[in-house]
Amino acid sequence: MSYSIRHTETQEDWVKWDEFVNESKRGIYLQTENWLKGYASYGFSSSLILAESDDGELLGGMGVVLASTGPFKVLVCPFGPIVKSGQEGLLEPMVSRFKEVAIGYNAFLSQTSFPFSSSENWDSYFPHIETVDKSLDEDGVGMLFKFVTGIDGVRAVNLYPKESDSLQKVLANYKSSCRRNVRKSESFGHELFFAQKDDDVRRAYSVIESNAESQGYSVRAWSDFGPTILQMVQKGQCHVPCCLHEGQMKGALLVFDVGKKLHYIMGGTVREEVDHKIGHFLHHSIIQFGIEKGYEFYDISMGGSPGVVRFKEGFGGEVVNLGDTRYWVHRNGLYWAYQKLMPWVQRNKKLMSKLLSKK
Repeated sequence: MSYSIRHTETQEDWVKWDEFVNESKRGIYLQTENWLKGYASYGFSSSLILAESDDGELLGGMGVVLASTGPFKVLVCPFGPIVKSGQEGLLEPMVSRFKEVAIGYNAFLSQTSFPFSSSENWDSYFPHIETVDKSLDEDGVGMLFKFVTGIDGVRAVNLYPKESDSLQKVLANYKSSCRRNVRKSESFGHELFFAQKDDDVRRAYSVIESNAESQGYSVRAWSDFGPTILQMVQKGQCHVPCCLHEGQMKGALLVFDVGKKLHYIMGGTVREEVDHKIGHFLHHSIIQFGIEKGYEFYDISMGGSPGVVRFKEGFGGEVVNLGDTRYWVHRNGLYWAYQKLMPWVQRNKKLMSKLLSKK
């Protein structure tokens, strides 16, 4: 099949791309219009690299972010290229076009997180590494620019779609302690509530912010991230399930619904003397939600503190490691200066975020 690859910023193409990532199993929230344009809060800009057949069918693409501070410019694709199943031959030419666009912007560095997997179980979602052009193995490996990032894997909780006993099979994969805690959470009379109105979403995010502060880790400020969440909630690309206990909001999750799958990215609960198993209630509820939608898996996410990882492991799930982040250096002098500055940047991440957001 003959095709063309073009770089574009038109709203018409953004709409077309958003439809593609929503409907394709290989689509992901990291490639949606609002997620990518959300980096404008840092003064970054976004655009698209699209591959199309001669009759205009969209075969794949890359949503990219141009990060620029003074002479330092980096072109980043947080997750891609994304191509239709059977179109893996487009991966190498799309990466080549990506590098050309970076050079056209006068960027000293380009970087992408490859969506490839070594697991054959989820090939319809993540291209198997053996289908990838071997020339891509020659690139630099590692994440050099950490202000626009992707994911390096998922923890896929199998939802057994279209099976009459889906929930029973899912529960059988929980660890026994997790099943006990889920049952205990259901005994407290919790109510599941999906926040959709702006005020409710803001209130839910404040629970997540408070949890992060009390546990000693950081999340993006509402002023930076809030507009992105609200826009994606309106589009049905983001869900904010909340736990109400005796009429009070006690916990909330952020779960993205793109590419025929659910991705959990963050959450928080109100810490109280009595443990009402809010986290177990919320994740079990969103798993049931995914079953109702007919999805194949729920990504409960990887990473976190040892305690958080143990909590996630309780729900079972297969760890699917994804491809390494790759980079290309286009201007050696600026790359050298960037390396010298990086230790300071790493020590002052909060300051850098504030400076970037004020551009």
